[in-house]
Amino acid sequence: MHICYGYGIKANTDWKKTLGSEWRQYEEAFPQLQKSSLDIISLECHNSRVPMDLLELIRGKKVMVGAIDVASHAIETPEEVAGTLRKALAFVDADKLYPSTNCGMAPLPRHVATGKLHALSAGAEIIRRELAAK
Repeated sequence: MHICYGYGIKANTDWKKTLGSEWRQYEEAFPQLQKSSLDIISLECHNSRVPMDLLELIRGKKVMVGAIDVASHAIETPEEVAGTLRKALAFVDADKLYPSTNCGMAPLPRHVATGKLHALSAGAEIIRRELAAK
């Protein structure tokens, strides 16, 4: 299941401005998702206002951790991606963490999307090496 606050739609952008600096709305939904038969949940995490610690509420589920901000044309560095994944590893078991983008990248120019995917791959490799060294 993919969950995000939406991108590229003015109504969503305007609505998000009303939510404050920390978005805790998932706090109500995550316990229900934890009880559900869903096996994988996709979430926006990089540059998100959703507190990372809410992932604890779905511990045990496979989580696609969005480590790429699709609302920006700035290309993340591999270390930025790895940083997001490291934070998630405090709440998601390593064997259940799937590095991903926050959402789809169709609105982005091809060279930006390609750069972001290269960063995602390289950042995930940093984390794989760190985990293998433990």
